[in-house]
Amino acid sequence: MRNYLARGFWMLLVPLIMLFYGPLNHANGNVYSLVTVLDQHIPFIKYFIVPYLAWYLLMFVVLAWLMKRDNELYILSLASICLGLFLSFLVYTVFQTTVPRPVILGQDLFSNLTRFMYGMDNPYNAFPSIHVMTAYIAFMASGKVKGCSKKILLASQILSVLVILSTVFLKQHTIMDVTGGIFLGGSLFKSMTLLQGLKHQRLIAHAPMGITLKPQEDKYGTGYATKVGHALR
Repeated sequence: MRNYLARGFWMLLVPLIMLFYGPLNHANGNVYSLVTVLDQHIPFIKYFIVPYLAWYLLMFVVLAWLMKRDNELYILSLASICLGLFLSFLVYTVFQTTVPRPVILGQDLFSNLTRFMYGMDNPYNAFPSIHVMTAYIAFMASGKVKGCSKKILLASQILSVLVILSTVFLKQHTIMDVTGGIFLGGSLFKSMTLLQGLKHQRLIAHAPMGITLKPQEDKYGTGYATKVGHALR
């Protein structure tokens, strides 16, 4: 239990890094718009505020689930998210973008929540989308968890897709912001898993002669051998 809490403690890096989000969330010189004609035809759907706001909590639920199921995937995912945040903030510093928002007139729960979210988050820091970047990392990581319930896997991936969709239907982000978030999250997670796979490959290659490792799934995608023998020499 103590070890579990110690590993979970590293998740606090995410809110600590996010402390830099607020100071960057304003017009700092030139501000650009990435809105396209296609963005203008995407309707505003207030109900997507539910997965959008829920992700602030559920992201940590997914990380905790990964930590329990596969600690290596948890570390890779958390490292990818933290590095993705730093790179996103760097982009916001030199290339600030904004997204025009609709006027919310309704007085229902979903409209009120959307107005609350708009009030808490200025319409900047848009490209790349942090929501999309983190959700896509969770999507990729959950797909690599072995032996978990198909229902849990499906629920995790559907949640990630809903979070990504919510960013455009709430007019928080543009299609380019989403594309940037997917590219950033995917590139970082792929790079992290590749480096981890190469590390495992190196350990196997330098294992003592005669030792045979149990065959296992190649979750890192490197195609490395799982048996050590004379063939590797």
